[in-house]
Amino acid sequence: MDFNGGEWTPRPSAPIQAHTQLQPLRDEGKPPLVESSHSLLSRFPNLPAVRYPATILLRLRWLQLKRALPAYGIVLLALAICVAAWMLRAVLVSDASSAPYIAGGALLTVWGLHQRRPDLHFLHRHVPQARLAIALEYAALLLPVMIALLLDHSWSYAALLPFACALPWLPVVRSSSVRGRWLRRMIPVRLFEWRGAVQGAWPWVALLWLAALAFCWLPVLPLFLLGAIAMIACGAQEQCEPRAMLLVTSRDARSLLRTKAFGAMRIMALLALPVLIGATWFMPDWWWIHLLFGAGLVVLVAYAVILKYANYIPNERMSANGANVAVAAVFAILPGLNVVPLIMLLTEWPKARANLRSYFHDQHH
Repeated sequence: MDFNGGEWTPRPSAPIQAHTQLQPLRDEGKPPLVESSHSLLSRFPNLPAVRYPATILLRLRWLQLKRALPAYGIVLLALAICVAAWMLRAVLVSDASSAPYIAGGALLTVWGLHQRRPDLHFLHRHVPQARLAIALEYAALLLPVMIALLLDHSWSYAALLPFACALPWLPVVRSSSVRGRWLRRMIPVRLFEWRGAVQGAWPWVALLWLAALAFCWLPVLPLFLLGAIAMIACGAQEQCEPRAMLLVTSRDARSLLRTKAFGAMRIMALLALPVLIGATWFMPDWWWIHLLFGAGLVVLVAYAVILKYANYIPNERMSANGANVAVAAVFAILPGLNVVPLIMLLTEWPKARANLRSYFHDQHH
């Protein structure tokens, strides 16, 4: 307080630090970076300055990757992506007729991911040049497939992949009605995340599975489609349920993790087995690839479940888990490297059990 004219007057209190961190930064003589009042850059100026706002999603993914993995993990991931491109190139060399199916499978996978993105509304509202930023993200995702097709001189099919960059300008199918009712009844109530996945992705997930089964005689396309289904299932694990629902699902952390993880593995195995058995029937020499690929998908969905509960916060959406799951997915689909998601799962299991114990035993949450 200050003494002014015989009276004590209160001194204005200092602003809260957390509040000041969100105040716009003003540089004299320089225009603001982005004029939109709804953009991430104008609302959160502490983010690194981005000269090209369309690359903000790619920069965000890179920051998530550095946070999720140590330096050697990023190197291993880069090697895994190179190995994936080399394996696609080997498939194209052995069977040139598979090029259209590889290109079509890649396009269908990206289209399915775009239809299931939970952050589209947020991105369009807060990210400058949101459609262009999403298009660049899809282009980076398809880059290994593009490289494999170009190395095989499949120019016409490689030219199809850039059409995925037009997806952000196309409408997304939304519906609020109850869908897949008969299939939802077949899923145990405790695995409500899978029921939500059916509700959110019906009928597209059914079409993906039927297409994978119908084209199981092709070398790569059914694997692409199964991978897309697995990513939809992993995306359903990002939303955290309320604590009351957590407590009624199981009696303790150990039994909850077992129920959720083994239930997810069982459902994924039931989805993958018919397709992989059919694919092995038509291509018996690939039996070991199909076996390792199926095992990788089963471990991947279990890892998504454990990662959710390792970072569990009631009623929150763990969108940051998507970067870790994407890294695990790259390793899961590569024969011989799918032991990496298993190691990641075993690493997160103790963290998930310790995190859940606090919610099961602490009455003040």
